Order: sequence, then C-alpha cells, then structure tokens
Amino acid sequence: GSTVISLELREKKFEDDVDFFAFEPSPLIEEDTYRSWANELGWEMTYTELGTPRLIARVGGTDIVLEFYENIHDFYVPPEMLERAPAKKLKRVEIKVLKPEDYIVLKAKAGRDEDMEDLQKIRELISMGKLKIDERLVKEAINMLPEEDQKLTIKRLKRLGFRL
Repeated sequence: GSTVISLELREKKFEDDVDFFAFEPSPLIEEDTYRSWANELGWEMTYTELGTPRLIARVGGTDIVLEFYENIHDFYVPPEMLERAPAKKLKRVEIKVLKPEDYIVLKAKAGRDEDMEDLQKIRELISMGKLKIDERLVKEAINMLPEEDQKLTIKRLKRLGFRL
C-alpha cells in the first residue's frame, strides 16, 4: 500500500499497515504458519477484511500491522508489475516493492474515495518536488491492466492532474 510511497520518500515510519503479497506460504491455505510466527514472536494475529492473516508486531512501543494477501481478490496485481518490482533490503530481509508508478495506477484502477484521496496526496508530493514519477512507467503500468480497466484508470488520473 502506501508503504511504497513511504519507502520512495525514505521515511523512517509508516503511516498505514504494510501489505504483503505472499507467494509462500500461502496466506489462504497455510494460515497456521502465520499463527505460528505470531506465537513465536509474541505478536497478535487477526484477519484482514478478506480473511487473510494480519499480524500485529509491537516494535519499540509502536504497533506495526502486517497484512498478508495472495495475488487474487481485490488486490490483484498484474504479474508484469510484480516482475519489475525492485528488490529492497529492510534490515536483513530482502523484499520486492512495487514501483510508485505501478502503485499509482493500481490506486486509480480501484478508484474508491480513499484511493482518490491518496492519489491527491501523491499528486501534491509530485507538485512540491518531493516525489519523482516516470510518466513513461505510468503509461506502461496502465497497459498492463485488463483492457476494460484502462480508459477509466486514465480518466481518473487525468482528473487528478497526472499527465499521460
């Protein structure tokens, strides 16, 4: 989620939960593995709105919410976006993080009020020069969407002032 933008801005704290697409173990099929991790680490385990594991880690007096999804449901990400996601090292763990351009396109595709508010904030960061976006990558990301989603996604982005 918004962690993509926070990492790009090199922020030390995340405002929202951290969403993970887990390939293995499957959050839907191997829920017990996630419960085991939570128990071993002294974390709490609850569930996302889609019924997948949500781990709540207490780190330095702060709760960090880790939500695990599979690449299905409302959180489907085109495989090409996952393939081009760069690997980043967080502490000793290497993870792949969506490109900000892909995140922007996925938010526009979803189009909920909260998504549009998030995109407006991102647009402001771009306008202030705090965030750099490659418009070519945004166009590529739009082309990765199913054809039936492309026009509406473009319309939403243009309405917010994104140049395409």
